[in-house]
Amino acid sequence: MKKYIYYPNFEPPDNEWLKFAILYLDKFESIIPYNRQHLISDDYKNIKDKTDLVDFFSPEFYQSEQATSKAIYESERILTRTYDNSFLFNRVNVLRDWKNPNTWDYQIYGEKFSYNWAEFCEREKIGIRNPDGIRLPKSLAFLYMTHLAKVIAFERNGDIITDNLEFDRYTSYSKVKSINSNHRDTFIRGVIKLQVPRNINAIKFDRLIDFRKANRDLIKAFNSEIDKVENSISNGISEQQFIDNYNYTYRHLTSEIVTLGLDIATIPLAFYALANNVTALDQEYLKESFQALSIIGGGYYGIKKSLYDRQDERMCRKYLTRLHHLR
Repeated sequence: MKKYIYYPNFEPPDNEWLKFAILYLDKFESIIPYNRQHLISDDYKNIKDKTDLVDFFSPEFYQSEQATSKAIYESERILTRTYDNSFLFNRVNVLRDWKNPNTWDYQIYGEKFSYNWAEFCEREKIGIRNPDGIRLPKSLAFLYMTHLAKVIAFERNGDIITDNLEFDRYTSYSKVKSINSNHRDTFIRGVIKLQVPRNINAIKFDRLIDFRKANRDLIKAFNSEIDKVENSISNGISEQQFIDNYNYTYRHLTSEIVTLGLDIATIPLAFYALANNVTALDQEYLKESFQALSIIGGGYYGIKKSLYDRQDERMCRKYLTRLHHLR
């Protein structure tokens, strides 16, 4: 799965989003300069230290230079054609907001931008420098961080993601993956909500961390199965329909047994135990089980291939079951 660069904050301000991320996201990186990493919360540091979900990325100077150049170009375009572009930030006149010192309440640390960005903002009277970097209107800071995240993601062959919905028009315009509005991720969170028997906010981070570590391979399989139905998600498949599909894990294997001329009633319990055990795909174990069915030649290998082909399906089913017992 592709790597994601998270922005605009050091860490997601919403604990609920982060808890869901532990249960299904593969990996993302936060843009945090080395000498600012002491500012992160204990929970976020714990997730970084104990799981493979989160890593920190400290931007290089040349990346800040590139982001500065792109952000200045974009800002100048907006300043020149204010009324044409203010809608991107849900404003009638975004320039008026940018020039109001009372809106300069978002801190960008100095390691994330070059001197030219600070000079530009002060010259246009849309921000002010301080010992830690520069304070800007939130929407202007979001614009800058979008370009910094894009520069980093391009070099690292990744995508950028944000949990910020306030500027969803700008993220859409910039072709940014917003993880709260993206159909796929909204669908996954819906599936998890249906399966987890209690409110996710009531589950402690340590419990979720342990659960992720114990089910890492199943999370990958779960995402693989989501990938297979991505078009169906756009066409209206419900979260419950997705879950219900995994109540019929054996239907394809059963059909294949019938084509071999075997009576389903004669299939020993060992076969069903094997089909439900995603780790028991050892060739000798398979051979022993299918010999009990008197299956030889192509029949044996045909069903063995079916087991391999549907490994993600069975692992996804197991993950959904484990989510149902998560407390």
